[in-house]
Amino acid sequence: MSNSPLVNYTKISPKSNPRKNATYNPIGKITKITPHIIAGNMTVEQAGEWFINNDRSASANYSVGTDGRIGLHVPEDCRAWTSSSRANDYMAVTIEVANDGGAPAWHISDKALESLIKLCVDICKRNGIEKLNFTGDKNGNLTMHKYFAATACPGPYLESKFPYIAQEVNRRLGLTEAEPEQTEPEKTNFTLGMRTLRFGSKGEDVKALQILLIGNGCSCGKWGADGDIGISSENAVKEYQRKYGLEDDGIAGPKTWSSLLGVS
Repeated sequence: MSNSPLVNYTKISPKSNPRKNATYNPIGKITKITPHIIAGNMTVEQAGEWFINNDRSASANYSVGTDGRIGLHVPEDCRAWTSSSRANDYMAVTIEVANDGGAPAWHISDKALESLIKLCVDICKRNGIEKLNFTGDKNGNLTMHKYFAATACPGPYLESKFPYIAQEVNRRLGLTEAEPEQTEPEKTNFTLGMRTLRFGSKGEDVKALQILLIGNGCSCGKWGADGDIGISSENAVKEYQRKYGLEDDGIAGPKTWSSLLGVS
């Protein structure tokens, strides 16, 4: 089993296991790809050091920096410790992508997105993955961390790109005809701050909050993510807070944001 020739930097983490596993992957075949968001604008060098030196049980097969460079941290013939799911990680190549915008949307650069797509194409070609299927749940072969744990990873921005990533990877694999450039989802300005939000708050960061709540099964009422915290959205915040052991005051402060975004 080979690694990607697109790699610009290599720093191997000891936090891994042989991919071939009697319970989760008896033949050791890669069938999935799982992109994640790095909660910080790390370079691939910094990601490599973090996967070695931090005291958490965390690693990834690859990282992608904001500048588009790609790092190798766990060889593809090994399972990385990334997605809070052995069943997923034994089957998947995991990729951590640096964010350049911070909370709450965790934006990634256009260079990082392009390198992520190129890396996914390369992984598919080398491992015999004929098509990348994004189904919106863990049953597809393009999966998200949030499917396996109480986290918002990969964050609203990268999550919104998953349908486009699958479409573009499949186009480059020769499965679909070239589409006009405008079919890529419209770019959104996610340069938002993480302010405390409560009943009556309005704005784009409120909309981001509502998207996260809905993604965690907490309904914001018939208007959905409308950027306005009314009684339904306040109740959704309270429901989320009760669900994850937070004070259910209906106010989205630092602790609620951190829980929603999977950061400490």
